[in-house]
Amino acid sequence: MYSPDQLPPIGTEIPCSIYSVNVPFLVHVLGVVTLDFKGGIKVRVEENNPSGPGGVKMRVIGFEVSAASPVLGKVTMTTTNSGATPLSQLDRTGKSPPTLRDTWVLDLQVTIEKPPGGGPPWVLSSTRPAKVLQDNLTVYPAQGAVYQLQQPVDLAPVGSPGQVAAQLQQWPITVSHNP
Repeated sequence: MYSPDQLPPIGTEIPCSIYSVNVPFLVHVLGVVTLDFKGGIKVRVEENNPSGPGGVKMRVIGFEVSAASPVLGKVTMTTTNSGATPLSQLDRTGKSPPTLRDTWVLDLQVTIEKPPGGGPPWVLSSTRPAKVLQDNLTVYPAQGAVYQLQQPVDLAPVGSPGQVAAQLQQWPITVSHNP
């Protein structure tokens, strides 16, 4: 475990489990479907972040969550994070007592097994990276902390960002270290 006084060193890989319940997922031709996601994320510390009170920058190297829906079948979210995706960050907040702010930056890809109207699975991607935040950690990695999506994320068919078909409206994520 790491604290605001001792951040993880460069090269450290950190796996965590993820669980989200009652996630409102808007499918434009259908309305809101509530989903429960389970899965995990793995980050690797890439570099120090000397700005502000200090921190580290991290790359998401693994991410997958899925939910079962009677309407949509299996809904799977993965990340397509590439070298162009901004790095996630773990920063000291400068508050007293000392805390950490963990911000994930995720280029999401969502696969919907049974799209409305039938046909092959939909593969949608986020029109901009999702930002997920927990800004009051006393230890890192998190143990049962709830992270929050900072703003809704529009999802469109891959290669057609102007044709938004769905939206991840909220995303409360319970995160726990999974060594």
